[in-house]
Amino acid sequence: MTATTIPVPHFTAPAHRQHELDRGTLVAVDRAGTGDLAEARLLLPLVPGPAAAHATEVDVAAEALREALEEAAGALAVVRAEARPDRIVVSARSFTGDLAEVCARIGACLGPEGPGPADPGAVGPFGAERVDRARAAVAARLSAAERHPTVVARAGFLAAVYGGHAYGHTATAARLPGVTGEALRAFLAGAPVAARRAVVVGRGPAGALLDAARALLPAPPRLAPRTAAAPPRRPAGGTATLVSPGVPQTLIRLGGHVPGRVHPDYPALQVAVLMLGGYFGSRLTAVLREREGLSYAPRAVLDPLGGSAAFTLEADVRPDGAARALVLIDEELERLAAGAFSTGELLGAQNFTVGSMAMACSSRSGLASVFAGTLVSGLSPQWLGGYEDRVRALSAADVARAARTYLLEPGLTGVLVAPGPADGLPPVRPLPLS
Repeated sequence: MTATTIPVPHFTAPAHRQHELDRGTLVAVDRAGTGDLAEARLLLPLVPGPAAAHATEVDVAAEALREALEEAAGALAVVRAEARPDRIVVSARSFTGDLAEVCARIGACLGPEGPGPADPGAVGPFGAERVDRARAAVAARLSAAERHPTVVARAGFLAAVYGGHAYGHTATAARLPGVTGEALRAFLAGAPVAARRAVVVGRGPAGALLDAARALLPAPPRLAPRTAAAPPRRPAGGTATLVSPGVPQTLIRLGGHVPGRVHPDYPALQVAVLMLGGYFGSRLTAVLREREGLSYAPRAVLDPLGGSAAFTLEADVRPDGAARALVLIDEELERLAAGAFSTGELLGAQNFTVGSMAMACSSRSGLASVFAGTLVSGLSPQWLGGYEDRVRALSAADVARAARTYLLEPGLTGVLVAPGPADGLPPVRPLPLS
């Protein structure tokens, strides 16, 4: 019988060209592919204003930008605008021959002649009629999701982790009337223009790709930037249960904020979270799903946000097994922090981490998003060059220390959304108002 050899994945960062401007950073990657498509990403960092209104402003701004940029690009590109608490990411996909024109149209639409007209009714990303339509679209989405258990759980989790910080709030219909074109223009201009990033991945001379990225970066706005908000702090209060009668499962959402990608401990923390619940071979899957039958798809993830990251552990469990699930989660976290795992388990997680990065960079679209995510974390693209070496160099002690320092010792906070109070669950707290 022939022994099966498990392949070991590797990751090599692709070559790139980078150029710094006073209005942002340009990155261009010449990448061969099977089709004649090019990808562009524009990162527009955001500085939170009034905390309670921040998420609502982000959603309306992204919706208005999506519509405006789709009109600007016309039939030449597929354009999206993704809303995140710390940024808006504009994505464009076009044929290589149309890339320069698409980038120029997007950059012009976002320049001072686009978002900054004095006439609030003028045509532009934040003209009055467009903002009205954007508010209506966001209102429709909020109405459709209102009181859904996953939405309630997300809102409760963010409030538990971030408290009164802007990141601790979700968009609400009550805040929509206060979102105006003038407010959105100030919002988009709030971050320093030097923090903007343009990434282009396609086929062709590096100089031409850099020129396209240069055109993608909009001219500096006329408005002054905002003062940076204080970093988030975990509020006091601990985990609570939100009662939602009729919910078929108890939704567990636990976590906290942890170091971001720029921190030297991030690779060890990344592997620790993966081993805990980041893939199908994780501890939470083995225990909560395979052994106990309590949850179909438990997971644990890191979400880089601003200068840090959010650690989130999610499990939707049988109501009669929620208290048991909390005990098991604590046990697995304690075992991980104590280093109670085999060399094979660590190697499997390292292989998955490296292989996932290689897979993410296997297409032009994925490569553009990876470069964009690296840049938005405050890292240089050169960071990708040492990615595999940093992951492979981790010892069992490194991973256990990261789990202990950033997950176990601070403790997890969050919420449970349950059909009713029960023994072994955290104290009940009223549902957050929409």
